[in-house]
Amino acid sequence: MLAVNFAACIARGGEDYEHPNAGLYDAVWYLLTEMANNVQQHSRGMGFVAAQTTQSDGFVRIAIADCGCGIPASLAEAGFQWAQDLPDEDIIEQALVARVSSKGQPSNEGVGLTLSARIVDLMGGHMLIASGAGTIIRSNHGVVQKERFAAGARYAGTVVALSFRRSEAADFNCKLHEAKELEIPLRAMPTSARFEP
Repeated sequence: MLAVNFAACIARGGEDYEHPNAGLYDAVWYLLTEMANNVQQHSRGMGFVAAQTTQSDGFVRIAIADCGCGIPASLAEAGFQWAQDLPDEDIIEQALVARVSSKGQPSNEGVGLTLSARIVDLMGGHMLIASGAGTIIRSNHGVVQKERFAAGARYAGTVVALSFRRSEAADFNCKLHEAKELEIPLRAMPTSARFEP
């Protein structure tokens, strides 16, 4: 319901499939749903969300923060050895790799953040993720800037802030399809059946 309300506010009329704002509605709904699901899974639903759009610069901005344990702690608890050895900003970067999930390795887990980051890239946007002592900013074309908080500062949960161009969301379904092809290509399936007359 959260994503529906925000999408309706940002893209008025977009819930109608034929409306000019339909792609923007779908983009906001998808991105907020993915981020809110992460909040629900990792901080038991405790979080905050804000979204805005302005006609003057043509951008949509969405931010969501949770009160959970954060990406580095979540992946360390999941048993990834590298999550205990790497600095927090490198762990956050690894969380953007498809199928890296604190829930283990099932094929349908660990793709929400990956696809969201790629979609934002494809819409000419930026994504900031801060968690633990690290921050990354992923700009369009997948360029990543990593930083550590100064003077030992930490944020226990996770903050995700993203922005993208309104005009680039018109063909959201094509962007989603392209993101899936780039980030989670279909695996070759072994031939396990034979059909004979």
